[in-house]
Amino acid sequence: MSILTDFEDRVSRAVEGGFARVFRSPVQPAELARKLGKEMDRSKALGVGKVYAPTMYSVLLSTQDDSALGGFADTLSGELETYLIGYARERNYTLTARPVVRFLIDPELRLGRFDVIGELLSPEEIAAELGEDVIDEAKQEPLAPAARGAAASSPGVPAAVASSVPPAPVSPTSVFDATGPAASPLEPSAPKPASITIRGVDGDVVLAGDRMVVGRLKTCDICLGDANASREHAAFEREGTGWAIQDLGSTNGTLLNGAQLGRERLRDGDVVAVGITEIVYHEARG
Repeated sequence: MSILTDFEDRVSRAVEGGFARVFRSPVQPAELARKLGKEMDRSKALGVGKVYAPTMYSVLLSTQDDSALGGFADTLSGELETYLIGYARERNYTLTARPVVRFLIDPELRLGRFDVIGELLSPEEIAAELGEDVIDEAKQEPLAPAARGAAASSPGVPAAVASSVPPAPVSPTSVFDATGPAASPLEPSAPKPASITIRGVDGDVVLAGDRMVVGRLKTCDICLGDANASREHAAFEREGTGWAIQDLGSTNGTLLNGAQLGRERLRDGDVVAVGITEIVYHEARG
């Protein structure tokens, strides 16, 4: 049985057929699950030997669809969260916390239309986003296989992770007891942080903290399997509201849009060459 079929069966049993009567719009639980899975694939972040999946998912619904959802919001959120855990496990993605699904109203959406936004947040950031202060440790459970393996050797997420995984140690098996409000007015979309795309590698890497080192060493924030890159080749350094690229005395130098650099402020779409690896910079968007 596929995880999607299992999800549909569990939703059906949970609401005893009431969902079919309530949701007569084109928005159906299975479609929500498929879109959430696609968002997990789209927003995943690459780490050293791991792929980290988003942990916070905002489902935007029209006012009419949100009203139709009514009292089923908490039940559906919980089932969708369980589905995402299975989806991550199938793809060997690492979850640093139990995924949280919440429903928000977007007045601009028409009946039957919806959107999904996935973010890789720490449990503390999820708590702040949901207006909660306490993590319920009583509901801890294993997450993705890779996360379970990491728990035995390290109490936190490795520092050398090129993603938005929070710098503070976070237990890979910490589970957040939060499904969010059934519905609330749509707040302004959270700003998208600056990120980079490593050409030839699927998925973007979020720039976090104040400095991220690129090189061949496994201890680098962004570790490259490029023999032409130096051990610690260059560094992305926060500069005001943006980022700069700094060469760290590398053997072959660092190129910005084809020209050698020492240190330069980056602009959206700039291409940084480290060894033979090309890295495209994406400016943060508010």
